[in-house]
Amino acid sequence: MKIIQVIPTLRLAGAERMCQALCVRLIELGHEVTVVSMFNERTAITDELSTLGIKVIFLDKKYGFDLSMIRKLRRVFKTEKPDAVHVHLAMLKYAYPASFGMKFNIIYTVHNLADKDSGKYDRFVYKLAFRSKKVVPVAISEIIRNSIKDVYKLKDDEISVVYNGIDLSRCIPKDDYSINGIFKILHVGRFSEQKNHLGLLEAFKAFHEKHNDSELLLIGDGEMREEIEKFIQQNELCNSVKLLGLQDDVYGFLHNADLFTLPSLYEGVPISLIEAMGTGVPIVATDVGGVPDMLDKESALLVPASVDEIAGAFEKYYNNQALREEHGKNALERSKAFSVGEMGELYEGIYLRY
Repeated sequence: MKIIQVIPTLRLAGAERMCQALCVRLIELGHEVTVVSMFNERTAITDELSTLGIKVIFLDKKYGFDLSMIRKLRRVFKTEKPDAVHVHLAMLKYAYPASFGMKFNIIYTVHNLADKDSGKYDRFVYKLAFRSKKVVPVAISEIIRNSIKDVYKLKDDEISVVYNGIDLSRCIPKDDYSINGIFKILHVGRFSEQKNHLGLLEAFKAFHEKHNDSELLLIGDGEMREEIEKFIQQNELCNSVKLLGLQDDVYGFLHNADLFTLPSLYEGVPISLIEAMGTGVPIVATDVGGVPDMLDKESALLVPASVDEIAGAFEKYYNNQALREEHGKNALERSKAFSVGEMGELYEGIYLRY
């Protein structure tokens, strides 16, 4: 089967890493995979895909709405002759009209709550696309499926659910839950409003005032970097908050952390959270989006997006090694539901069905 994946870029972020893992699994299952990156941006992921023999096509998209993408995608579809096209991250507005008159169907993964996944114009196009039956929506959690139903007025049987998955064999499970000198809190995520870095920094500041043997490690980059740096400087946190930039491999950082936190304002099924679960590191996360589908009170501390609640959860884990170990090991067990093998086979079934 010939499958095309369409995505804006392959930066080191959640949906992009999910797409990478899916491509590798589909190749293992015997399919031919091509990836279309709408922007001309070479990354560690595009390099890895190319090394594996997966063709990556760059379309040189301009920022903002770029009408030429419909023509360019249509040319790719005509040349590559796919059996299925799988679209991610708001690129359906280009892929759907580009596919008119062609026989394949489009799978569109909704990576976030439906009202957060796209803008007003995009949602108008998506509504037409879903009603045409040429485009099949896939939710990455039950909560996201419910949001798709509400926004697009679809029925349960019109929406598949496939949880994101990763290659869990790359995780390095923790075997020591004691604090060795410094209590290390780790966050992995794009520097954006959604990820709530400023709320996290406020919570860490309150926690650090009580426990100066703590540090916060931030992996990522993005549009809020300057605001984050300014907060760190103004609040004299330069020695206790480390900005580690983008990292090709986060598994060592996760293994060495005492706590992983995800204080997002909204979420889908974040890849970084699966990586933390697969490591068995204790997790403090906000109770939003698909997160409660992944974890429960026996495997993490799930809290509202409140500075006091997040800081309080840090305190609870800091003071209780037995709880850190219990929750970490339970999260590790729950991570088995989020394997790339399971995800790849479910998507394969959807491609074949439609």
